[in-house]
Amino acid sequence: MRRTVTLLLLSLIFLSGCHKEAPYRSAEGLIFGTLYRITYQADEDLSDQINEALQQVNHVANPFDSTSMIYAVNNNLSMTVDSTFYAIYSVARRVYERSGGAYDVTIAPLVNAWGFGFEQGYPLTQPQVDSLLELVGMDKVSCTPTELTKANPAMELDFASVAKGYASDLVGEKLRKAGVTNYLVEIGGEIAYSGRNPRGAAWRVGISRPDLDSLGISQELQEIIDLPGERGGLATSGNYRNYKVTADGRVYGHTISALSGYPAETDILSTSVIAPTCAEADALATAFMALGYEASHAMRTQLSSDISYLLFVSTGDSLAFTPISSPSFPRSH
Repeated sequence: MRRTVTLLLLSLIFLSGCHKEAPYRSAEGLIFGTLYRITYQADEDLSDQINEALQQVNHVANPFDSTSMIYAVNNNLSMTVDSTFYAIYSVARRVYERSGGAYDVTIAPLVNAWGFGFEQGYPLTQPQVDSLLELVGMDKVSCTPTELTKANPAMELDFASVAKGYASDLVGEKLRKAGVTNYLVEIGGEIAYSGRNPRGAAWRVGISRPDLDSLGISQELQEIIDLPGERGGLATSGNYRNYKVTADGRVYGHTISALSGYPAETDILSTSVIAPTCAEADALATAFMALGYEASHAMRTQLSSDISYLLFVSTGDSLAFTPISSPSFPRSH
């Protein structure tokens, strides 16, 4: 009996010694007109699950795809929506209400008119802006898990400020369902993360310096942080990569104020938000950009304890700025 027990213990020790950690794998490609990079720990290749999640969001939220759900809604071909559309809309609606309407996904007509969507864009007159503002306002839209209703058929939605964040979350969800606990999903700078990196430490990421760079050539990092907690999302919004220069040399960014109808004259050069989900972080970062530092104060003070932020606020001297963060935002290395 003792010999049997000894042999059994030796067998268990041998088997445990032979166990190997699952390897970290990577996937990358293009989606929504931007790059995605995904690192995850798994015994098997999960590319099919990743692609399924990406295409699920693309089918719902890509306004340039004539087969997408948002294209059908915007062009009044069908008002039928699915659970993914409703989930994205619901995140946007919550941030719309928290921002006092400054963040609004019905901003599409103004985004296009200012040249950041389908159209080339042109300087708008006040009457033109006022006319387009009649088509803006999430209070003029209602949505259920199966159907969207618009007060005016000419209204259009634009999920660009939340779709990449939601897609990052959805890829993470698919990975978790496959048994993955360690991953980092990054789509166009929006990140969903869980667990640890290949070194067994917290995921470490960089936040870009907000220098005007429409080509994305500059890779200078302003901050390097360790992502906190076991799971969450990080999103960054800024006008330094997507902007227009007028004939008289004025620069205006792609963040349009749903309240004024004009490109937001914000003193915030860049906003990074960490939240329980990347979709929420994505929408909040855009809301802060639209409001500016002073106007976003009330919204920032009402954030729950699991949301933190880092703002690069202009000092008014060229591109000089001051970093301002909530107490719980990770310190830079």
